[in-house]
Amino acid sequence: MKQDLDLFALLRQQAVRHPLDTATDSTRRAISFRRLWSRIERATARLQGEWHVAPGDHVVYWGNAHPDALILYVAVARCGACLVPLERSDLRRHAHAIWDRYQPKAVVHDEGVHIDATLMTPVVASLPSMLSVRCHHDEDVEENDALPSLIDLDLENDQLVARIFSLHHFAAFIDQPITDAVLPLSADHPHEQSRMTLQVRDELFDPHLLSSKIFPALLRGETVSFI
Repeated sequence: MKQDLDLFALLRQQAVRHPLDTATDSTRRAISFRRLWSRIERATARLQGEWHVAPGDHVVYWGNAHPDALILYVAVARCGACLVPLERSDLRRHAHAIWDRYQPKAVVHDEGVHIDATLMTPVVASLPSMLSVRCHHDEDVEENDALPSLIDLDLENDQLVARIFSLHHFAAFIDQPITDAVLPLSADHPHEQSRMTLQVRDELFDPHLLSSKIFPALLRGETVSFI
C-alpha cells in the first residue's frame, strides 16, 4: 500500500514525528528532520523572493554529493522549477551546451568550487551562503510533486541526453506505509529502536539511488550519511 500524501507532505510530516532525529549526517554536521524541513523552507523563500525562480525555470547544482544539495533539490521542486545536477566532470565539460539548452536562472555550487565566468547566469551562489544567510522573504508555493523537478543528464556519442523526473516518481517506489515503518531494536539498548544509516558518496542525484534508497530511508526515519 502506498501513501496518499505527496512527498513534500511526507517530509514535512517527518519533521513533526522525528524532530530531533538525525536526517542527514556528514563530516560537516548532522541535521535533524526538523532542521532539514526548516532549511528547505528557507531555501524556497530565497529561490522565490531573492532569485525570482519561477515554475518552469532551471537551477544548476555544480558540486559533488553535498548533503545540502538534497535540501536545494526539494526547495527547487517546491518552486515548480527543475534542478540540473552537474556532479560529473564529463558533463561539466559540456557546460556551454547545457547553458544554451536550459538557460539556468541560478547556479548553486559547493564551497570552494570554481565556476567558469563565461557561463552567464543571473545568480551564482554557494550552498552554505544560500542556507546560512537569513532570508527576509516569505515563501509562497503551491506544492505539486508531480511537476518535473530533476533533469538527469548523460552523454551518448558525446551528445547530451536528458531524462526528466518528478518527486512523485521517486515517491512511487515507497511501498510501505510510513506510519507502519518500524526500525529494528538496538542490541545495546533492547527497548530502543536502532538508527539505520544509508551512506552516499560521490554522486547524489542518481535517480535509482533517490527512488530506491535516499527518499525511502528518510521517510522511514533513517539517517542518510554523506561520506
